[in-house]
Amino acid sequence: MSPLRVGLVLGGGGLTGTAFHAGVIAGLAEAAGWDAREAAVLVGTSAGSTSAILLRAGLPPADFVARMSGEPPSPEGRRVLDGLGGLRRPRATGPRARRPASPALLAAMARRPWAFRPEHLAAAALPAGTLDVMDSIAGFGTLFETWPAQPTWICAVRLDDGARVVFGRDAAASIRDAVSASCAIPGYYAPVAIDGQRYVDGGVWSMHSADLLADVPLDVVVVSAPLATDDPRALDRGNALRVPIRLRLDREVRGLRRSGVPVLVLAPDARLRSVMGTASMRIERRAPVAAATRARIRELAGAGRLGPLAQG
Repeated sequence: MSPLRVGLVLGGGGLTGTAFHAGVIAGLAEAAGWDAREAAVLVGTSAGSTSAILLRAGLPPADFVARMSGEPPSPEGRRVLDGLGGLRRPRATGPRARRPASPALLAAMARRPWAFRPEHLAAAALPAGTLDVMDSIAGFGTLFETWPAQPTWICAVRLDDGARVVFGRDAAASIRDAVSASCAIPGYYAPVAIDGQRYVDGGVWSMHSADLLADVPLDVVVVSAPLATDDPRALDRGNALRVPIRLRLDREVRGLRRSGVPVLVLAPDARLRSVMGTASMRIERRAPVAAATRARIRELAGAGRLGPLAQG
């Protein structure tokens, strides 16, 4: 029996989103016997781009959670992580500007407002951020001299026209530049310049970009969605902010399912949402989020809710 061809979508979500991905990756290996390093295609956006690159670099699933909690990695994981280094506090690139980050994009939106999304307005109208995202991402550039051989798609948004750009599929860049661009939160980090164009966080277009897999021959698509919700009707604190993200993801998922591909969406339940909180850049939450997410994946496996990935 040939192995499943799995497409793995790793969505945006800041530092707690990275921890959620860690729990998903480790949990699926333990509870379903599926190693995410074997994904046929990886789609990474913002925080998901860093997890995607670590998978392609060969970091074992269990070491994703170890990295979040500060535990020693396995020897195999140590070989990947030794050159990466820890998180570094980003430096300011200069004084904060007062003008909008992209007057060109604002003008385009004024001409054709129906062609853009609310996130485009924020990215264009907010002053450009001043923190250098490359300070935090620099270590990822040491993992590869060239782009990974297996399909690895990193999503960013070109700031001056609002277009989604998929590095590794439609455009070329170094790993360091592509991941930095994908993680450059508008108004927080400075845009990342690549070949004369400025780029910001791929979440401006979509937190997941699962639609990119609609035409790819796959047996199943798994979406790790840290900023979405598993229950749009729930009234717990912060869930209302997650509902629009889940609704957009659901539209992307419907497109995938129309093409005949089963889709497994993994999003926080009420307990996980309480552990994650509403501030996605709180580094002290990474360890509890990773542990709680791994436990949640085990629960889903025990309830037979992992679909085609469940062990036979």
